[in-house]
Amino acid sequence: MIRRCLLSDKEKWYELNLKFMEYEYKDENVWENPLEKGDPRKIFEEIIQDPASPNRLFLIEEGEKAIGFINAAYFTSIWAHGKVLFIDDFFILEEFREKGYGKKALYDLEEKMMAEGYRRFQLLAEETNPRAIDFYNREKYAKQKINFFCKYL
Repeated sequence: MIRRCLLSDKEKWYELNLKFMEYEYKDENVWENPLEKGDPRKIFEEIIQDPASPNRLFLIEEGEKAIGFINAAYFTSIWAHGKVLFIDDFFILEEFREKGYGKKALYDLEEKMMAEGYRRFQLLAEETNPRAIDFYNREKYAKQKINFFCKYL
């Protein structure tokens, strides 16, 4: 099951994000370590407590256990003629991968967002993560070669 995070989910979300960061930093990449910038739990609180925030934080659960998360943000697109959800991070604990949890979470999120009037989902998958690329291909996401540029300020 996927659901929007509540303030009471802060520690679960944080622990999952730490595991994601550990996984993500196995590869060389352009990302700065968010732990060096401060405590991600503070950002979590700001997002959850701000009703105008464009950020959307979701927990993926199996029973009472948090097994993954999606961090996303929305914007309005002229090209989509409405709201677009940009999935920034999508993570499932290793022991729950290849069991359909990611597929179900993505499908359920698509259904929820369509009901809220969203017109498009978009995301990035790094070339160093072929499992993610294969997953999105299987789920019928259109692939576009693109150059991604990032500059920290």
